[in-house]
Formats: sequence, C-alpha cells, structure tokens
Amino acid sequence: MPKNTFYRLDEARREEISNNAMHLFVDNLYEDITMKMVLDSLSMHPGTFYRYFEDKDDLYCLLVRNVTQKRAAYFNNSNEDSLYRFFLTGLFGNVNGTVTEPLNELEIKLTKTFLNIPENVLLKVYLNVLKGESFPLIKDILRRMRVDGYLRPDIDDDLISFMFESMQFNLVMFFREFDIKDSTLQHKLSKYFADFMSHGLLEDHKYSEMVSDIKKAREL
Repeated sequence: MPKNTFYRLDEARREEISNNAMHLFVDNLYEDITMKMVLDSLSMHPGTFYRYFEDKDDLYCLLVRNVTQKRAAYFNNSNEDSLYRFFLTGLFGNVNGTVTEPLNELEIKLTKTFLNIPENVLLKVYLNVLKGESFPLIKDILRRMRVDGYLRPDIDDDLISFMFESMQFNLVMFFREFDIKDSTLQHKLSKYFADFMSHGLLEDHKYSEMVSDIKKAREL
C-alpha cells in the first residue's frame, strides 16, 4: 500500500492522483501499462512516484482500497432497518428501487478490471486490500439479521463472514477460469451464489417470506 508520504499530500492532490490513475487502469490492459505511462498520467518524476508508491501494483491496490472503503462506509452509515435484504440480493445493485451502489461510473469500471489483471496481482489485491475490509461489515449485517429474527440460531458469524468475504475473490477466479465475460451472466451467477448462501443462513419461513416480498416489489 502507499507509503506514509502519500497521505501527507493534501486531499485534492491525492484525489487527482487517484482519478488519473483510475482512468489509466480502466482505459488500458494492466500488462500494457508501462511505468512511463504511469508517470505521464500522474505528471510525476520517477523519484516522486517511488516516494509515494512501491510500484504499479501498489498504486492499483490504493485504488481498490478506495472503492472498497467507499462501499463499506455507505453501509456503515446506513440506517436502513431492512439491511438484511441487501445481504440476500448480493449487497450491491438495486433493491426496491433504491440504488445501493455508492460508486460512480469510473469506480465501477475499475472494479471490472479485476477480471483482466494478472493472477498474481489479483491475489495481492485480495490479501493486501480486500481481506479484512468487508469482514466487520458482514458481521454487523448478521447481527442485525439475528436481532430481527431472520438468522438461524446455529450460525457461526466469523465463519460466514469469512466465507462471504472470500466469495467475491472466488467468483472472480471462477469467471476467469471459465472465461465468463458477459456482465449480465456474471451478475446472475453472483446473485445465485448469494441467494444459495443466504438460504442456508435464514430460518426457512423467514427466507420464504423475504423472497416473496422481494418478488412482489419487483413486480410493482
């Protein structure tokens, strides 16, 4: 991750660097991006870049952490009583007409680059950035589901939180392994897996009730 010197920059400069870097990674294949392209995009001399980052991977990890934390902050600040519905529908998307994706268009495009970055970089992103980020968020959702009477009593929160957190990484690996590039199919598969997992978490009668409510809402 970025060195402490990067965080000493003023917020406007950090945002400028992040925004320019996102455009670079969105518009080009990861392997095709040279250090010259990085330096030109950020308007930096080599010495300045290495004062802030270890390498290109380090810069990319910063961008992923930014969007991950933005999503987490959205849910952490949400007072939505029925947050468990977001859990069932895969956390992000559109639920009952409410947009639950806090990222802007460029940030969403950045997340889609996960499918194309080298496998060693993907693993680095997961281990150094994503692992541990969503764990407390998911545990809080499980807690709310338990308080609302939706969660089965024998659920281990730590185990389920870890499984859901690693699920996104494993889904990306699945898409890559089977060359699944269609975004609609990716969404369907992600939702199928989230539904499958959620069904195992909920009391049967509560699961049926929730699915019925969601179907009715979609028909409106």
